[in-house]
Amino acid sequence: MSDAWYLPAEEYYIAASEADKYPLRQGDVLGGIDTPDGRWHACQVLQPTCELAKASVSKIQVVRVRPLTDEPDPKAQARLVAGSEERDGQIRPAFANTFFLAPVPQEPEAPLVADFREVCVLPRKKLPARIAAISHDCRVTFIRRYLLFRFRLHFSVEEVRAWEAARIRSDPAFSGPRPAWAL
Repeated sequence: MSDAWYLPAEEYYIAASEADKYPLRQGDVLGGIDTPDGRWHACQVLQPTCELAKASVSKIQVVRVRPLTDEPDPKAQARLVAGSEERDGQIRPAFANTFFLAPVPQEPEAPLVADFREVCVLPRKKLPARIAAISHDCRVTFIRRYLLFRFRLHFSVEEVRAWEAARIRSDPAFSGPRPAWAL
């Protein structure tokens, strides 16, 4: 895996035929929701995976997901897709508050962008249907990007993958297929 911000599109999601084997996890893409700020096109689970398995967690944090085309500037769209830009001769993160999503199977022509600044807390019972289960490697890139946004900490993909592997191995409530790197 490279240290790019995002994966190739074909590595983002679990095949629809396999998705039932995976419980809801951090980073999964859910359908649209109504919020006090209006209707959201879709949302992405922000709540940590280990929290989702707990019956005591009755509310789930999600972030807003919009179509990439909501950004009218093609140059800004390119920076959103790359997650980085060149400034002053250096490659730097661009739009650190965002996470680029390859088109989900239900909307194959529409790339999406999640915004970590737009958070909503939903009752677990009112979560919309999952429209895409992200892969374990995609979850690593999601966590990495969130750490950059929230804490301004820049970690490598390998560092985040090692932490996620340790978490998975020590989580007695983990269910579903494990990634090869966490066995």
